[in-house]
Amino acid sequence: MSRSLSKYAFINAKLRARISKILPDESFTELAKAPSLDAVMILLQETSFARLEEVYSKTGDLKQAELELLKEEIELYKNVRQYLHPNSLDLIEALLARFEIDNLKNAIRIFFERKISKHSTDSDVHYILYDRIIHDIPVDIIVNAENFDEIAGACEGTPYSQIIKKYSHTVESDGSLFRMEIGFDHFYYNNLLAAIDKLDRRDRSTAMRLTGVEIDLQNINWIIRFKNFYDLPLEAILAAIVPGGFNLDKSILDELYSAQNVTSVLQGFVTSKYPGLSTLLSSQTPDSTSRLLLVRRILEEIMNHEVHRILSGYPFTIGIILSYFILKRNELRKIRMILNAKEYGIEQGRIESMM
Repeated sequence: MSRSLSKYAFINAKLRARISKILPDESFTELAKAPSLDAVMILLQETSFARLEEVYSKTGDLKQAELELLKEEIELYKNVRQYLHPNSLDLIEALLARFEIDNLKNAIRIFFERKISKHSTDSDVHYILYDRIIHDIPVDIIVNAENFDEIAGACEGTPYSQIIKKYSHTVESDGSLFRMEIGFDHFYYNNLLAAIDKLDRRDRSTAMRLTGVEIDLQNINWIIRFKNFYDLPLEAILAAIVPGGFNLDKSILDELYSAQNVTSVLQGFVTSKYPGLSTLLSSQTPDSTSRLLLVRRILEEIMNHEVHRILSGYPFTIGIILSYFILKRNELRKIRMILNAKEYGIEQGRIESMM
């Protein structure tokens, strides 16, 4: 216990103070009620997101404001990292890799659109990050590359070079970045699970619960995307999903892909592990996409349950750090969603349902 106390006492106090400042649900309801994007920005001036209004008022560009949000989110991880015990640093580095991978994927998409799809990408280059996150990656070279060999060379010395080399021919033959992006995502989760495996027993168990639910969410999001936009057969989907989910293994995902009644598939683990969520199973869902969205909603509630269980339990574990990141990510997701909804004139009721 003394070892856990020495590792987490300071960061626990610091992060609980930060968690107390996360915007409450009432604030998001108020933002959703705002009549316009400009009105939302004015309301945000009274919060920790005042910088967004400053950027937006200078540029009139919502994407630049969103880029500012992304930079702030990355800084959260880097800021927390400086207060951590050395045993936890590999995990934070693995979590930071998500931002680096997403930024790299965006840069490769710009290359793909420009070079392979022959579309203009002049404006897109302003909405990616050029600063170092973990590795020195020359993003400017990637977006202006002539071929994948040049991109792989620019990423030499990082774990991403081999992924690019492995899938470059598939991208060219398929005319799609799909398999390469799945390769990047699999690397991220494999690397994250390897970092978790290095933690001590209590921390490992806590981190695996939260990461397992995140993997469940990722797999459901992929099934929705694959089924509705790519029309992939079940075998291809099951080959693409990430192992390590907490509640949804391959057999359950198989059933969810084709089930007309998701209640029967989810009934077992929801009623036994999370009885408070059982009422969600009574929701009527008319089509396959709605049924899968219901699963995602249940998984999001499970994540909230796990976070609150950690925050109300033994305080000196890696759980306080992971919970903080999850809560901040949810806060930022809602901010982004509201900003984009107001930009496109989406009505209040629908915004609130999306939150």
